[in-house]
Amino acid sequence: MRTPRSIGTVLGTLWVHVLLATHIIGGELYYDHLTGDQYQFTLKIYRDCGPGNTNGTGFDPDAELGVFDGAGNYLFSEFIPLPGTASVPVVLNNPCLTAPASICVEVAAYVTTIDLPPLAGGYVISYQRCCRTPTIMNLDNPSGQGLTCTVVVPDVNVFGYNSSPRFTNYPPIALCVNQDMVFDHSAVDPDGDVLEYGLVTPLNGGSSLNPQPTPPAGPPYAAVNWGVGFSQVMQMSANPPLALDPVTGELTVTPNTIGSFVVGLGVRDVRNGVVLSEVYRDLRFDVVPCQVLVLSSIQQQQVFCTGDTVQMVNLSTGASFYHWDFGVPNTLSDTSDLAAPQFIYPDTGSYEVTLVANPGWPCADTSYASFQIYPPLAPGFVRPPIQCVGGTPLTFSATGNFTSNAQVDWDLGAGAVPSIASGGTIQTVFTQPGWHPVHLQLADHGCTDDHLDSVEVHPVPIAYFSTDTAGCTPLTVRFDNMSTAWTPMTYLWDFGDGSTSMDSTPVHVYIAPGAYEVSLSASTDSGCVDTGVFDRDPAVRAWVPPDAGAYAQDDLISIFDPVVTVFDASQGAGQWQYVVDGTTYDTPSFTHVFQEAGIYTVTQVVTSGLGCHDTTELIIHVADHLFYAPNAFTPNGDGWNDVFLPEVLGARLYELSIFDRWGERIFHTEDPDQGWDGTDAQPGVYVYKAWLAEYSSVRKEFVGTVTLIR
Repeated sequence: MRTPRSIGTVLGTLWVHVLLATHIIGGELYYDHLTGDQYQFTLKIYRDCGPGNTNGTGFDPDAELGVFDGAGNYLFSEFIPLPGTASVPVVLNNPCLTAPASICVEVAAYVTTIDLPPLAGGYVISYQRCCRTPTIMNLDNPSGQGLTCTVVVPDVNVFGYNSSPRFTNYPPIALCVNQDMVFDHSAVDPDGDVLEYGLVTPLNGGSSLNPQPTPPAGPPYAAVNWGVGFSQVMQMSANPPLALDPVTGELTVTPNTIGSFVVGLGVRDVRNGVVLSEVYRDLRFDVVPCQVLVLSSIQQQQVFCTGDTVQMVNLSTGASFYHWDFGVPNTLSDTSDLAAPQFIYPDTGSYEVTLVANPGWPCADTSYASFQIYPPLAPGFVRPPIQCVGGTPLTFSATGNFTSNAQVDWDLGAGAVPSIASGGTIQTVFTQPGWHPVHLQLADHGCTDDHLDSVEVHPVPIAYFSTDTAGCTPLTVRFDNMSTAWTPMTYLWDFGDGSTSMDSTPVHVYIAPGAYEVSLSASTDSGCVDTGVFDRDPAVRAWVPPDAGAYAQDDLISIFDPVVTVFDASQGAGQWQYVVDGTTYDTPSFTHVFQEAGIYTVTQVVTSGLGCHDTTELIIHVADHLFYAPNAFTPNGDGWNDVFLPEVLGARLYELSIFDRWGERIFHTEDPDQGWDGTDAQPGVYVYKAWLAEYSSVRKEFVGTVTLIR
């Protein structure tokens, strides 16, 4: 049985080489037992992607793992395609420092599963590749040396199944010259075996003539050739030198020379006192001149009077961690280690904020900023109710979060007296109706804020009506209300005769004559609450009308003497007008001759000197009548006595009928102007009968004969 070799045992010979590939930085190989005879192998290869890779060589399209028995005999190879690559971040152990931008490392993790049935002496799995970057300082002819990544799978029949240990974290790629580096380079073992750590000499592999041997060479493997002054225990130019704690895996070094150095780190798992496997990590450290670029900076306060919660803005550069002190006295809880914390201050006031960038480090930097913590000014005022133009001065009181030292300024507009004022409470009078903007501006604690609102000002109600009425009683007057206001009004009228009204446009009747003062009160109960009064004296003049009166000398006269005289009996008349039988008279008394009997109305209209009127009527009866009928007529068409037409005068109602000898009526009329022309009648004697009624109670009938002569 072959026991895996101990850490630090390096066997082999040097390889002759020429410059070919210059990209290898390092690598490592470990495995996991899956189930049965299956093992998963992980090969990590690191390449230089910076200027040190002079040929610009990339990763191989596949990696070949050679499988050997415990005696070093080649069994077979496993080819793993390139799975892709990832950049290895350049993280310095000292956050105060920054590395040059030229440092670049990429990693490719080749993973495969291999069946390894139980085999006496176990297996050795190896990978080889040449060549390393020429910038390496601690190897002899580094561009002619490669690496071998190898791991032992012990005999399962002796040791049982095993998974190799693997390192947890990759150390910093770059180290700052003259700066201490402390790194947790510990590993884990899936089986829980005891782990031991130590520095190892990296293994060489491949050559400039055969950079990717296929199959890889079997064990034992040659170590790399150290340069002058370097060895397994002095792998770098450092003081103190590179060290790996055998129990904890803590890696420490303080490099003192700028350059690239190959480093070999190993871990082995021990079960029951027997070493089962070893994992080598072949890596390169680049020692570089680092710049201290740590600057602490707090953004000065940008907004003021926004309340007790402040979002701090960190403008620091080059730092990795921070410590804030928010400046609250008598407390230790006003701190934070966040990069950009938010803090709630317990009270208003001024605070000195401190920010330490990279606290505890030599490059720590501190900055300060003063913060003024006050609540929002929140200026405002209570809008007063609608006011009257020129009314009682309005009081404005500013509200908000401000002190007695605040500057409080008011701009009340051109319609206010005064229009500009200062102070927490002010008074002003508005001289014009309308909407007036009121601008309040507060300044306190170095903060300013403003508030804009408006005040509505209405004109006072104006009572007004128009009328200039004069007339005779009873006098009806309509009052035209022309009162104005910006809100609804109520009204109270006093008509001056003891009567009132609340109508908007009332109509009032004056009974008694006189001159009357009329008063109107117009009131509002919203907006500008006020009452306007308008008096007109006199607004109405009511006069006494004349008293019409007339009488006739005789109100019953005969048609045969149809003359009547009408006399004036009016009072207060200055003008007279009579209308009778279609005739008009304008004298106080007059005499009229009637042309016909009848009942006639005499209308008197009298007018006073003030234009008042009165009217009266009287009735005149014109009575008596006249009836005359000729006793013969000659209807021969000679235009003389051709029609039998009685003469009638004074008839109010009239009828005329003609009868022949046998008593048959042959003609009838009710028109006193229509006569009988004897049409179709034979010559002879005919009987007529006439009836009339006078314009009185008299009724009369006339009967006679008339002879028709042809």
